[in-house]
Amino acid sequence: EVPLTKRESEVLKQLALGLSNKEIALALSISYETVKEHVQHVLRKLGVSDRTQAAVWAVRKGLV
Repeated sequence: EVPLTKRESEVLKQLALGLSNKEIALALSISYETVKEHVQHVLRKLGVSDRTQAAVWAVRKGLV
């Protein structure tokens, strides 16, 4: 199991729903820069190279 923080999981869920970083920032009331940081952490932790692969991972794991 990949140890994502609660916030990283929330960002991943929004990402998997197809939201942009800007939309995720608005949805979670955090800054765009913070979203970018979380996305980078999520990609690294999941061992994937892009948002699409992260979204597929999230769907397979039933996060979305």
